[in-house]
Amino acid sequence: MSETVSLTVSTLTFLSDNGSTIFSGHDSEGLRVRVVARAKTLPRPPIVGEVWMVTGEYREHRKYGRQLYATRGSYSVPKGRLLISYLANHPDFTGIGEGKARALYEAFGDRLPAILDVGDVDALEEVLTTGMAERLVTVWADHQAEAAVVAFLDEHGFDIRLANKLRKVWGSQAIEMLNLNPYYMLAFASWRQTDAAALKLGVQIDDVRRMVGAVEAALYARLQSAHTVTLADLLKIRIASLLGADLKKNSAQHPIELALAEGAVVGNAEAGYQPIGAAALEIRIAERIRAMLTGETPIQFSLFKTDFKPDWLHAAIVENETTQGFALNRQQREAVLMATTKPFSVLTGGAGVGKTTVLRVVIDIAKRLELKVVQMALAGRAAKRMAEATGHTAMTIAKFLHQAKEGQLEVSADTLVIVDEASMLDLPTAFRILRYLPDGARLLLVGDPAQLPPIGFGLVFHRLVQSPNVPLVELMQVHRQTAETGIPGVAAQIRAHQVPVLDTYAGQNVGVSFIECAPPLVQGQLTQLAIDWSGEDWQVLGAIKDGPSGIEAINFQFHQQNHGERLSGFQFGVGEPVVHLINDYDRGLMNGTLGHIVDIKNDDHSGLLIDFEGTVHFLPATEVRDRLELAYAISVHKAQGSQFRRVAVVITKSRILDHALIYTALTRGIHQVVFVGDRAAFEQAIRAPSLAHLREVGFSV
Repeated sequence: MSETVSLTVSTLTFLSDNGSTIFSGHDSEGLRVRVVARAKTLPRPPIVGEVWMVTGEYREHRKYGRQLYATRGSYSVPKGRLLISYLANHPDFTGIGEGKARALYEAFGDRLPAILDVGDVDALEEVLTTGMAERLVTVWADHQAEAAVVAFLDEHGFDIRLANKLRKVWGSQAIEMLNLNPYYMLAFASWRQTDAAALKLGVQIDDVRRMVGAVEAALYARLQSAHTVTLADLLKIRIASLLGADLKKNSAQHPIELALAEGAVVGNAEAGYQPIGAAALEIRIAERIRAMLTGETPIQFSLFKTDFKPDWLHAAIVENETTQGFALNRQQREAVLMATTKPFSVLTGGAGVGKTTVLRVVIDIAKRLELKVVQMALAGRAAKRMAEATGHTAMTIAKFLHQAKEGQLEVSADTLVIVDEASMLDLPTAFRILRYLPDGARLLLVGDPAQLPPIGFGLVFHRLVQSPNVPLVELMQVHRQTAETGIPGVAAQIRAHQVPVLDTYAGQNVGVSFIECAPPLVQGQLTQLAIDWSGEDWQVLGAIKDGPSGIEAINFQFHQQNHGERLSGFQFGVGEPVVHLINDYDRGLMNGTLGHIVDIKNDDHSGLLIDFEGTVHFLPATEVRDRLELAYAISVHKAQGSQFRRVAVVITKSRILDHALIYTALTRGIHQVVFVGDRAAFEQAIRAPSLAHLREVGFSV
């Protein structure tokens, strides 16, 4: 028999990576209730101190006794004496302990929720200081909004786990926004889910909001595949697929015309159509780069002050050559001249061609002129390598953006900004970097367009390389010192779409080799490589997640061999490698940041202590599912920007295996790279064009 109970959460016993939860609490009569909730039953994991309304059936468990097996549950703002425990124990209500919570209830009784609802600070000052009263009503309002949004979503068929996302974007206006236009939810949910809920809310099938929503949904889907432009014929097909027969009923105007009139999309039948956000990013980035190229300030055409002449520059290059013990080649010298005389420029080249050598000279010249130099790269490993190679500090892009936002880093007009591995810049990241550069600052992008395009949508670096309006130097001569491992030579062949001749793997060594085997045998070969490379800095890279040789299966295999303490409910143990999955600019953690679990907490505040590239972060269990994956094996995309002493690359025939993926994976290795798997698929992918060229974008300079 189904029952509904309201309880204050006291213990979070179990939280799995699929959302299953076991927690305990006390109802209004003080009786303890243990709740078992399967995946997708709750909108989010409960927090100790919160009040939850849970519906389910009681059953007896041999070990744990009577348990409430939940069928649904939602966070609720408490009433009556439950308020005392709620205000005293919930971590959001800092400063309100048991004593103050009890004093509030004794002063106002059952009127307390109403006083908090209207934000009556004056009344609360009978018990609290002004500052504490103001904080209390602010946090109370936030919690009220969450409860209301959860109830609204649940009532209208939306996924109630979206509540937190909606509150972060819309705050207390979330319900008002959804009532105004349910298709605003397309930014968070699928077309099928959003459309079903909208029709339930009373939206008619020929409603303009629905028609415009279908256009936006089609463009969002394309954006998920990294395209920022969709041609008219394809867009019409996609819209018809979403609306079906309903499209014919709207004979007055086509949905694309309606979307243009609403300002929801931009474009035209000839050039294609774009989501308004992606178009705005492309336009703003292009405008800023053009402004830099034309000189935003009179002094920006050159790094030089008035008392320095070109002869001085050539003399400084010669001095650097003497210090380094070798002369720059013609292309490197051109690159130095470009980077020191142009306000915006691009330096490209494959592995081992001396891009870092150019940067050392450019940085030295900038320092002689008392200019500030800021170096950055997307990955922490890349930033560390950049600093070691150039002798100048470097940081991750996330750290740069965080410090610039918080005012901890001053970027002035006399600053030269260098971004390495710039082929990885997606539109939002490129825009954020440019936003923090003042007029007059100079920017040098360094990268290799033969590598994979960014994980996010759009193409910036690859299009800049193709532009005749952008100052660019491509380095092509591989240096003898870096060629000794054999990796740059093989990389140059693959970069030119030539299939290299590779030896069979013969143990720990230098160079590039191949282990040819069927997918079911890949894991056995990787286990042997792990034994051969024990104690070394090594990494497995793959292209696909599923199947016997997929990333998930490989991670599970190695995870089974780890016997460290586990986080309750999760497949994470002490000592295991992990990868961060989202961009968190506040924490300075990017999608693809690698780390190792150094400790685990399995108490009421359970979570992981993780060393991410030298900085230890605590991730609570409530965030682990969305933020982390095991990283014995990671995708080539996530490895981009990082390098490892030894690399194993799993080759499996798939639609995403292409020339750029193989080239990028190869160039992640410093001493040894071993390809494992399907040699025929390997050779076919190398000969074919890169998939990056198939991205349809509107960006150009």
